[in-house]
Amino acid sequence: MSVFPRIGVLRHRVTLEAPIDAPDGAGGFLRSFAPLADLWARVAPGGAREDFVEQRTEQATSHVVTIRWRDKVAKDMRFVFRGRKLRIQSIVDPDERRRFLICQCEEIS
Repeated sequence: MSVFPRIGVLRHRVTLEAPIDAPDGAGGFLRSFAPLADLWARVAPGGAREDFVEQRTEQATSHVVTIRWRDKVAKDMRFVFRGRKLRIQSIVDPDERRRFLICQCEEIS
């Protein structure tokens, strides 16, 4: 598949969520997420890696989420896809013509 998908491959329904930070009263904050929009997307596996963190193994799964171009999509947002949370790691407009956004995401649990 080329970098520029046909619209027909955007067949998965995802929810774009934005973070909301509220003070916790102790100088920090509590982060929650609010839904912004339901979008059609292409969700493809990007790979997996296993790290040894604090004397245990952890597995991180990555996904590539392609959506139609949308203003104000940021790195601290996430997608919800079939109950799974995909944190956006990076965002690319492949041809800088505002047609698509390709988001590298990491699945979080």
